[in-house]
Amino acid sequence: MRPPVQPGEEILHPAYGRGRVIRLIRGGRYMLVLFEGRRVLSQVAAHELAFPPLPDPTRTSGAKVVRLVPKSSPARVSVDSLLPQGIRGDHQALQVLEALRVGVAPRHMVELYTVGREREMALVDSDLEQASRGGAARVFLGDYGTGKTHMLECIEERALRRNLLVARVTLDGGEVAASHPRRVYRALVQNLSYPDRIDRPGLEPLLEAACEKNLERWLRRGSPRHHHYLSPALAYFRELRDPQKDRGLRETLLDWLEGHPTVSNTELDPALRQATGLRGQRLYALQDHRTLAHLYAYLLGGVSVLARDLGYAGLAVLFDEAEFYSLLSGQGREFANLLFGYYAAAALGPERVAFDIHSAARGGHLIHRSFPPIFAPAQGIYCVFAMTEDPVGLRALDAILEEEHFTRLTPLDLAHFQELCRRVLELYRRTYPAFTAADQVERPMGEVVFQGVERGIFENPRQVLKFVVELLDYSRLCREGIPEYVRELREHLTA
Repeated sequence: MRPPVQPGEEILHPAYGRGRVIRLIRGGRYMLVLFEGRRVLSQVAAHELAFPPLPDPTRTSGAKVVRLVPKSSPARVSVDSLLPQGIRGDHQALQVLEALRVGVAPRHMVELYTVGREREMALVDSDLEQASRGGAARVFLGDYGTGKTHMLECIEERALRRNLLVARVTLDGGEVAASHPRRVYRALVQNLSYPDRIDRPGLEPLLEAACEKNLERWLRRGSPRHHHYLSPALAYFRELRDPQKDRGLRETLLDWLEGHPTVSNTELDPALRQATGLRGQRLYALQDHRTLAHLYAYLLGGVSVLARDLGYAGLAVLFDEAEFYSLLSGQGREFANLLFGYYAAAALGPERVAFDIHSAARGGHLIHRSFPPIFAPAQGIYCVFAMTEDPVGLRALDAILEEEHFTRLTPLDLAHFQELCRRVLELYRRTYPAFTAADQVERPMGEVVFQGVERGIFENPRQVLKFVVELLDYSRLCREGIPEYVRELREHLTA
């Protein structure tokens, strides 16, 4: 009897031809398959496979070796190369282990727990280079547990290292749905990270830097840099830096600019004029209407251009869990399409996307509809979407971006997880140099972890790292119980 088809395996279908299984659904009775010549996944039933899978990857077909899932050799990374020498490095290694024990992976050590992503990171480096010159976009596709969120963490670290600001949001089916542009914008700017101000997220550091540099062209009406939202905010913010002025009003101004739902421009505008004495400035509404995606793309374009004027390389906008698109209603998906389209156009420019920013819907009052979705010709935005290969969500992005912008994450194999375990062991040995019992669990550890990933017990690299550290801690504190402990783990994972 033929064994069940597995993700990554190539199959033949009587109607669609050759394809690769991406994900099993409904207990394996159906599968999502990427067929040759297609960009969108197809759902087929297991019983529809009229032909058996292609030959086993270890066997030959004539003189040709068929390999269903390309194998890659994971790059070996020395933990010592990531840490300072001497006592300072030892102390940092201990700090990293303490973080891993609670399931937190330090951002500055992202290379420690990144395996099998050489191809993807080469693409990211190229994208970031392109973004600094004008703009770039990328869609990363992968099944649940393949490390999409971790991929975004890697991109965030690389972008900050290259002097870009980073705004990252995790979409969901409710409060931060892709169909509500103001809520998405608010989540993005509240999480805005800086290469040189890691402990201060949000828009305040950007406005402070702009005031210190005295960018007059942003305040002058008629200037190409005048922005309908950022310019009046900058003008008021500069006046409110005076310690004699109302600090609470300054915080309210920041809340408004970051899309806080309780702050009204009609109440804030007169209060600011009275407190600062400024005239000629006007705050426009930041509403929660689902038809205003163009407005928030315009705002983020301004944020990126302002950052470039202040010496940063641009802005990386990272969308996690974009597959929640499939949970939206039909009308909700239409609004999400606008958000994805406008943001992709903000990154690449309108001529490089299959989304017409001129004919696409714009909501709000007449004045809001008049604001352009693209603030400047070259905005320096790198827009990244991470999603599962859900046919519904993928079809939406496929209608906006060309094929060159789509990348499927390389499936990790046993060798990758063994390398990940080896790195943690190296870190552990540096922290506890007198501890030698780790040698007893080093060999089976990669197998145990790989089985856990296959069964869905570990959903991301952070869970793997936490488990490995816990196993090593147990080995250090209860050395005599190691063999029994490993045996029980194997039985549990194979049950």
